[in-house]
Amino acid sequence: MRRIYIRAAEQISLQQPLSEAWMESPVRVDAPWAPAQDPDFRAWLSAGESRRLGRILKRALVSLLTIVRKTGVEHPDAICVGTGLGCMVNTERILETLCNEGESMVSPTHFMQSTHNTIASLLAIHTRSHGYNITYSHKDLSFDLALLDAWLQFRQGRIHTAVVGGYDELTASYYTLLRRIGYLGAEGEGPGAEAAATLLLTDDPSDALCELAGLRILYRPGNGELHEALDRLLGEAGVARDALSGVVTGVNGHRANDAFYERFTAQLLPGVPTLHYKHLFGTSYTAPAYAPYVAAHCLHRGVIPPTLVCGTTPLRDGAPQTLLLVNQRDGKQWSLQLLRSVCGN
Repeated sequence: MRRIYIRAAEQISLQQPLSEAWMESPVRVDAPWAPAQDPDFRAWLSAGESRRLGRILKRALVSLLTIVRKTGVEHPDAICVGTGLGCMVNTERILETLCNEGESMVSPTHFMQSTHNTIASLLAIHTRSHGYNITYSHKDLSFDLALLDAWLQFRQGRIHTAVVGGYDELTASYYTLLRRIGYLGAEGEGPGAEAAATLLLTDDPSDALCELAGLRILYRPGNGELHEALDRLLGEAGVARDALSGVVTGVNGHRANDAFYERFTAQLLPGVPTLHYKHLFGTSYTAPAYAPYVAAHCLHRGVIPPTLVCGTTPLRDGAPQTLLLVNQRDGKQWSLQLLRSVCGN
């Protein structure tokens, strides 16, 4: 069976951008929502490009260009992107112009940069990648589905490298809407945030951060189906449940959301240390993209920062070897990912 690896992973978020400084000195955000910390885009983009491109496009492009510089993979075989609602800033600009000035003054640039697949298209143009290119917009599973698509392309032997990313913007009006529907802003919930996380997958283990050893996505599974899916995922990778170094969940302080994760870990993975990441990177539709980013760097460095630990089960001695990533939406849609260390291979 073909093995798949995460070669590189970069983020622009509430934390210091394009850096793993959060592992030693994380940034804490107490506000209900906050924008991402942007790097100096002038180091990668010309003045014209920087003016023309929206923030979400610059974040996606710069995180990918950083990976290209580090790995030398200039033309990935596939680009798979997940996004909740795409380029919200430009979408709002179009709607505001329509409301205030009618249809005669709409900027074509804002329109072209407002569609969901603009991000994946831009990445392909700048890397001159003419292969597989797709965008998924399925709320909290947007990134997971993009990752699954890339996984299937590898398994079928169609590609050798793939860029997979999760990107979202959050404006004041967008936050207000998400709060009205109860997605953000609940009592005790962590901050709402923007997302920009990019992974480079490859079938070559050289210089890899970790191995993507397994992936499952389920819709409306019962307890028995979740149990069976977890057993198959771990069984195919030759990993015992009690051998897991930790389970990375999407808990964020929202009681209804966290209850599903708590029930999952209590019933299926008792005794396994529970980790979280949204308190550092915030909640958004594509925040789950930070889970493999976080897990990959933990496995590569051989350490799990204490700031990631939640629950009462202590971390195990030694370097982490396997991490299970769990993401869900209202208990209906579930994603299970297994990441494994490649140290020594």
